[in-house]
This record gives sequence, structure tokens and C-alpha cells, in this order.
Amino acid sequence: MDLTPFPANAPRRLLVGFSGGRDSTALLHRLATLPEAPWAGLRAIHVHHGLNADADLWAQRCEAQARDWNVDCAVRRVAVKREGRGLEDAARQARYAAFDAERRADECLVLAHHRDDQAETLLLALLRGSGERGLSAMRDYTVDARGPIWRPLLATPAEAVADYATRHGLSWIEDPSNRDERLSRNQLRHTVMPLLRRHWPQADAALAASARRLAEADGLLRAQAQRDLAAVLGLRDDVVEVSALRALPQERATRALRLWAESRNLRLTSDAIQRVLGDWSRQPTGRALQHPLGETTLRQWGGRLWLSPRDATEARGAPAGQSWDGRAPLRLGHGAEGTLRLLGAEGFEAPLRWVARRDAPARFRAAGDRHARSLQTHFAALGVPPWARDTVPLLVDGDGDLQALGDLAYGAALDAWLRAHGARLLWQPGDLHG
Repeated sequence: MDLTPFPANAPRRLLVGFSGGRDSTALLHRLATLPEAPWAGLRAIHVHHGLNADADLWAQRCEAQARDWNVDCAVRRVAVKREGRGLEDAARQARYAAFDAERRADECLVLAHHRDDQAETLLLALLRGSGERGLSAMRDYTVDARGPIWRPLLATPAEAVADYATRHGLSWIEDPSNRDERLSRNQLRHTVMPLLRRHWPQADAALAASARRLAEADGLLRAQAQRDLAAVLGLRDDVVEVSALRALPQERATRALRLWAESRNLRLTSDAIQRVLGDWSRQPTGRALQHPLGETTLRQWGGRLWLSPRDATEARGAPAGQSWDGRAPLRLGHGAEGTLRLLGAEGFEAPLRWVARRDAPARFRAAGDRHARSLQTHFAALGVPPWARDTVPLLVDGDGDLQALGDLAYGAALDAWLRAHGARLLWQPGDLHG
């Protein structure tokens, strides 16, 4: 039972996913008994899903088996929450969350997926209508948001794994759910794949080869998407310039958008992409548009795209209306965000008062301006998007005149005082643009 070469850039300590089934048992035995191994440490993790009455016994058996091979085995209990997902997907999500919680920073997660699993994964992706990323199936080594993952059996047929387990007298757990053909993968494994092999004996090898070629194609497309994304990002890496994006061919613009969202651990739906490249392209650039994405909102305004949390800022920190003498940082809350500091001076000669936008004067005359303008006009000129404007702390003086929009603009009196004292304000928002 051959293993794919140990990746040269992988962490030198391994954490093996150990369900106690035949495949993971064979893999853990092989790793634990391999002479002159290129790694420096080996641990196992068993995920206790709690879906079978014998789950406690399975966990105990895995601990004992690993101990016999001088391998520490951690047991992680999880609650499988379906929340609109199928049981397979929910269990998988819980399992990977457990792996992530257990894996140490210097460890590589090792999983026992083999060539037959790869063939099934490709077929499932085809049936779901997946794009090139999904069709590339699993990689023998990858580093993603879950960390580094090595699958040393990915080129190995299932029969070779079974032969190894038998030759070494290994025993393993038979999970009855693996025979439940109401589950999609089991339906493929026990009904569809045998039919395919009857007519195409090399079906598993051919499908795995296709997955490898699709992975190569996906790598090339992602490289192009990374170049395109770099060209359309604004000064902040979480803001996309719409005109540059729409200047790309639609297929490349779509991939760049998906990569942008992926970099923030989000997935853009086809509907969201249609909004950006279709419906929203016909709207005025000054109009604020939005599309919900779970706990996040995709927004367009001022010729840019943004991703911001859906929830309003929590009511934390000092309440609006508080007097501030500048001697200590002002921690904001109740709509505004972050912390406001006075730098370069011990404090103001006369305290200022922080007010909520609804209580502030409707118009503001910034230093150097001949006339007062509405707050909306100032915010637009400063590039503050509509949904973030209530987060900007506003400071008024003793006469009730507006003197500061955070550290973005000052009134004439405050500007003169700051210049005379060599001072300035520093507003550190949680994230102005979401």
C-alpha cells in the first residue's frame, strides 16, 4: 500500500483522522510502523459524532488501538446540527470543525481518502453541477482555510487498502450507516459504481485521472483569477472597483469575484454574481445597493463593492452625549465604533461632547470651506459609505457647533486649536467599511 510522497513543505508533525474504519485503521498502522519516517511526530483524532448507539465503544476502541501502536489519540465529541443540510454534509462539517479545533499550529491533518473515494467525489460534484473547483475533487496535499491536509492514499485503490489491512491482521469498525443507501455517497458506492465498473473496469482510475487534470486546470484558472483580483481591488483589499471588474470578460470577472469572497471565508451565490454583473450595472453609481449573504451583506456604492456584517454595531462603550476632555481615550459604543484619541496634547482646554448623528447639527462647515454643507454631502465626499455613516463619532463644542467628523474632517475652531498645539485626533474604528 503505497503512500503519495510526503510534501516537502508540510508541517513535520501529523494529526491523523481516525474513525476506526478500515481505511483510517490501515493508514494509521502504516504511518505508525513506517521505518525512517520523514515526520517528527504522530497523533490521532477520533471524532465522536454520537449518531450510533455504539459510539462510546468505538471511541474507546480507537483509543486502545492507537495506544497499542504508541500513538496518542484524542477524542472529540461533536453535536451534528443539520440546520437545513443533509446528514452527510452536517456530519462532515462537524467533523472538520473538530479537526480544526484539535490540530495544533505545527501539525498537518492526514486523512485516509483513497482513489475510489476520489472517483465518488468527482461524480457527486458533477451531479451537483459544481464548477471547476468542485470538479477538481480532493488534492493529495492542500493548504486552505482548514490548514494543511495530506491524503497519502489518494492514488491507492480501495482493494489495495483492504489487502493491506487483511495481510497485517488488522481489525476495524463497521459503521452500519455506511450501508444506508438513502445517503448519496452510499448510493453511488453500492449501486452506481458497481454498474459503472461492470461496463468500464477502469472507471475509478479514469475518474481519478480526470479529477487530477481538472485540478491542474483549476490551478491555472485560479492563478488568472488572482491576477484579475489584484487589478480590481481598491486601496483596501476588501473593496472592489466596479468599473475595473466589469471591464473584464464575464467569466474572468465571475472567478475574480468568487476568489475575493473566498479570501474572506464567504461563498458568493450565482444570484449575487448576477446582481453585481447584471442588475446593478444598470443602476446609478451613487445609489446604495445590497444583497444578503447569510451574516454578511454584499453592497455596492460609489463605484465600489463591499462585504460588511449584517448586524448593527453592538451597544458597547460610552453612551453618546458624553463629555470628552481628551485626556484619556474615548471608547465608543451605541452606534459609533472603535476608540477616539487625542494625540500630541494632554487634553482640550474646553471639553467637547460626543453626539449621535441623529442629535448632531444637520450641517457642518469644515475648516477651509466657505459654506456649511449637509453631513450626507461631507460623508459622500470623504468616501464613507451610507451604511457606515452612523458609526462615525461626531464632536460638538460648548455652543453646540459641530467640530469633528471622527478624524476625517474638523471645524475651523478645532482645526486651529489642533494646529496650534501640534495635535490631532485618531479614530480607530472596528472597521469603517464593514
